[in-house]
Amino acid sequence: MVYLVRTSEFMGDWNKAWGILSDMIKYVGQNYDQVRDSYLMTNIAGPTDQVHWVLAFDSLADEEKFAFKVFQDPKYMEAMRSAEGLMTAPVDRLYRREG
Repeated sequence: MVYLVRTSEFMGDWNKAWGILSDMIKYVGQNYDQVRDSYLMTNIAGPTDQVHWVLAFDSLADEEKFAFKVFQDPKYMEAMRSAEGLMTAPVDRLYRREG
């Protein structure tokens, strides 16, 4: 498994930002076959204003297909733009599950 973790920090209306992310999870689940799982995580310790959107893929190739497709998806890109001012731009990290 390969995991894309998009980390942002809340800057504005937390509830509105959370709603945008929740809608994105639903949209991605319905429109991107490459995504095996998608969920939000928040910090218990450390910076409590961070939110992590975790997306799971079977392979790095599937993650690359997803990444290419989202930049051409006007609905996805509009949703990301609607979060401007509510959250910082996401920082993406890729992980693989060992063992």
